[in-house]
Amino acid sequence: MNSRFEFLGNTAIGQYIPRDSLIHCLDPRARMLIYLALFTGVVFTPRISGLFLGLGMVLLLYILAKIPVKPGWQSFKRALPFLLILAVLQIIFGTITHTDVILGNVVGIIVTQRAAFNAGMLLARFFILIFLLNGYAMTLSTSQVTSSLFYLLKPLEKLRFPINDLTAVVQITMRFLPMIAQSAEKIAKAQAARGGDWEQRGFNPIRQAKRVLPLIVPLMVNSLKRAETMALAMESRGFNAAVARSSFYTLKFTLLDGVFLLIALLVSLLMLTL
Repeated sequence: MNSRFEFLGNTAIGQYIPRDSLIHCLDPRARMLIYLALFTGVVFTPRISGLFLGLGMVLLLYILAKIPVKPGWQSFKRALPFLLILAVLQIIFGTITHTDVILGNVVGIIVTQRAAFNAGMLLARFFILIFLLNGYAMTLSTSQVTSSLFYLLKPLEKLRFPINDLTAVVQITMRFLPMIAQSAEKIAKAQAARGGDWEQRGFNPIRQAKRVLPLIVPLMVNSLKRAETMALAMESRGFNAAVARSSFYTLKFTLLDGVFLLIALLVSLLMLTL
């Protein structure tokens, strides 16, 4: 049952769904590179045809991975108020030239066809990216992310790049996000018990934004305290990321991984050059 205090269940990070699918059988490094290629294509594609191609690839990934679409749609609905604000700012601060087609004047703001198109592109781009990030979270566990990141960045060790430090930071951050969501649940329930307005009355982006603002300060304070406690605990236990680390599982790159990665790279390149 959904609750207005449900933050932990709505957190995409850590919501890994194990499946016996073609995508889950791929090497974690190949999965990470596939998502990175599609992410790059969706972010930098200049035309709407590229976004349609990216949307088709994301839907194909969902079908091959056998993961539900509902979590991605819920994430998009939660982010929609902030995305609408960005779209409105895109229209307000968009440059106007003598060749632009003026659609109308809303509250003293001139709306041009190009500004409206850019705002629609922004919403469509974030829509695809949110679904892509949810698919990434549901097909890659936190341990797979850290291990694949470690092996992908391992060649940088020759340049004395602190790979162990970076992977430790990523792993701790991904473990912290569900804890932050759980802390937000407790703070929201405490505020509601003291008369805070947490009632849901339809879809109101302004009310939703005002509801979240009182969570920011106590959430930041709790997060900093927890981070300091964890740092002291790691230091007292003699943690040293500079020591060479081993892995229980050995990652193997297969021909199937190469085929899927090549397809993702070609689609990303096509999105960028359309």
